[in-house]
Amino acid sequence: MKFTAMKILTLIIKQKWFDAILSGEKTVETREVRPTNTKYISYRDNNTGKVYKKDSDVPESAWDSEKGVDTVINHYDAIQFWVGYEKNRPGALVEVKGVELVDVCDEETKEPIVYEHNGNEYTMTEIDYHLGKVIEKMNC
Repeated sequence: MKFTAMKILTLIIKQKWFDAILSGEKTVETREVRPTNTKYISYRDNNTGKVYKKDSDVPESAWDSEKGVDTVINHYDAIQFWVGYEKNRPGALVEVKGVELVDVCDEETKEPIVYEHNGNEYTMTEIDYHLGKVIEKMNC
């Protein structure tokens, strides 16, 4: 079955996490966000409102401006989970009910962790996909 009208994110996971998703035990899929993770996020120049797929495409003036640049979550209707890389691997298409960016904080200070990449400062962030119903199972 094809779901062409849906925007689908494809992720590879281990069998134990796949089983936990199918059983309903695992309801959130978390991924680390880096400036190079263009499938999870984009960047909005707050001066112009223009959205860029890669941080390197954002004009230098946007980073230096008072309004700055915001991270924007890319929207997905569902996640296609696959177990490993085998040809006939198990898979499942799972609804995305919600999504949020979560700052990663230092355990002691509780302050967000900040790092530099290509001369720009970033807050270490994770993205949480809140999972809904299993839409379709493959090779299970």
